[in-house]
Amino acid sequence: MSSSRSSGRVASGRAALENRVSLALVPNPTTNLKWDEVKPLSGKPYYEHVLSPSNLSPRYQMGPSSNILLELPSHEVPTNTILTYGGKSWELVYNGQSNRQQKTFTSTGWKKFAVDNCLKVGDACIFELIESSDKKIIFQVQILRSDIPSKFLLENEKLRGQISEMPIVFD
Repeated sequence: MSSSRSSGRVASGRAALENRVSLALVPNPTTNLKWDEVKPLSGKPYYEHVLSPSNLSPRYQMGPSSNILLELPSHEVPTNTILTYGGKSWELVYNGQSNRQQKTFTSTGWKKFAVDNCLKVGDACIFELIESSDKKIIFQVQILRSDIPSKFLLENEKLRGQISEMPIVFD
């Protein structure tokens, strides 16, 4: 590609911008990702979870995935299970003695976290286990937003991940 200089501007195979305009941020917490919210993992155990309808309204069911259960107590940790995100903390109860294979967080604590952070179906949460003892569990959470403005989606894509016939697929 050749470039030439004329009247203080550089011209090349691309159009030159004479008037630069800064783009305003959309006032929507689910689409504006602040770089200080994304942190590298520290090497401690973690699990990731892409949110489905059962994790959100109306049931708010959530629990750690099976790959991290060996790191967690096998009994209930009633008051000192904490999720941290964005400098804030949410308390919930971890039920490690559930009769089911799936261990759970209480729906009330998880619901407060989900609502306060505007979580939606398709968002991904990374739960890094910062501390785990018989009396205390702390997860540092990172939220990866899945929002794509609906005007860019085909009609059937708007349902992706919300019905079993159209799962979310990662390549």
